[in-house]
Formats: sequence, structure tokens, C-alpha cells
Amino acid sequence: MKKYLIILLILILNSFLISQEIVVQKKVESIQAPVLADFENPENTKLWKIGKTSPNCDLTKTELKPTDGGPWSLAVPAEHKKYCMGVKTAFNSQGYNYIEILPPVYDAKLYPDIQPLFPDPIPNPQNERFIPIPGKCKSIDVWVAGRNYRYTLEIWIKDLNGFIYPLEMGKIDYPGWRNLSKKIPEYIPQEQKYLPAEKPLKFIKFVLRSDPDEVADKLYVYFDHMKVITDVYIQRYDGYDIKDNW
Repeated sequence: MKKYLIILLILILNSFLISQEIVVQKKVESIQAPVLADFENPENTKLWKIGKTSPNCDLTKTELKPTDGGPWSLAVPAEHKKYCMGVKTAFNSQGYNYIEILPPVYDAKLYPDIQPLFPDPIPNPQNERFIPIPGKCKSIDVWVAGRNYRYTLEIWIKDLNGFIYPLEMGKIDYPGWRNLSKKIPEYIPQEQKYLPAEKPLKFIKFVLRSDPDEVADKLYVYFDHMKVITDVYIQRYDGYDIKDNW
């Protein structure tokens, strides 16, 4: 009897599944690795600036400038690693010292390679300093040349609601170039319910923080080739071409 009941249940279940339209949607992604800053244009690098610092920072010994050189192991042609960005500073005493490094005031002309990845122009009515990150960002990385100073590098990003998130990239107490990478936490929103849903993150600054007992009289550090791993797929739907900018 049980055997017949089981067979009957299977037949009923099959009939139900056949009568239903089952649609399985596979998530579509388009993963790319755009470079946000390669520091190969010295004039563009000069547009970066030193931001806030500890009160005891010696500004007479603080400077940001384009510098010759780049990481040997960076997998790009030699002509694309001629320059990097150098930062030097000093503090008058030990402690929880810090220094901020800010990108240029955003201008689309400074980033011709990433502009095609944005469906719409990025406005900047307040002349803010930032670099927009295309797509839904999965991770961010940058090459940093350390000089064995016990400092920690942070990358600060801003979300669609204006909230700011410091991402700790790691210590720079090592000699030479290393690639420091960080996954973007899932709790940081990168899209909204309303269309257009995509709301890109913004890179707003580097921050270097010293260990409290680290030497204070000097710091040299170099940056190169900051890029992201990001999903730039955009859903095209009937009506996508209508722009809500009027």
C-alpha cells in the first residue's frame, strides 16, 4: 500500500512541476580591473595634495611630488611604470601621528580610461576631491613602497548616502614595493531600490597612521597603480535609455 502511495505522490508532484513555469535566472557579471590612478602623468600627480595631519606635523618637511620609479613586478609595460607618487613628512614628537593624502578635485578629463564604464556623467557641483569607482566594486588595491616605518595605510571610501568607511590596507613596515589589497565589505551599499540602481563608491583619500612609539623625525612612502576589481554589468531594460535628468 505504501508503495502505491509513494508512486501516487510522485505523479502528483511531477504534474504540478510540469504545469508551472519555472524560470531560473543566472546572475550576470562583467568583471573588469580599471586603474583609478597610475601616477604616470606627473602633472596630474601634482594635483594631489596633503590633507589634514597631526598637530605636531612639521609642514616644512612635508611634501608630495611625482617621483621616478615603480614596482618591478607590476605586470604592465615598462613605459607605464616610469613614475610613482612620493610623500615625505616628519613630526615633532612620537605619538598617534597621521597624515592624509587627497586626490585631485574630480574632473572627468583626468580619468579618460574609466569614463566609458559609467552610464552617466558624475556630477561634482561642490568641487570635491574624489575618484569615482565604476560598477559594483569587489576589491581595491594599491602598490606601496615602504621603508620599514611602522605605519598603517587606510583607504577611505564614500557610499551613495555620503557615509565614509576607512578600510585598513595593512602595515607598511617592510622594504620595497608590495601590493596591498582589501575586499569591499558587503555592508557598504553600492546600489539602491530606485532606478538607476547603480550608485558608485568614491575613493576620497589615503591615510597613514604611525604606531605610537615609532620614530617621528621622518617618513618616506611611495604609491603606484591603484586599481579595483569591479562588476560593471548594467541591466538593460525597456526604458533604460530615458534619462531622469530634466
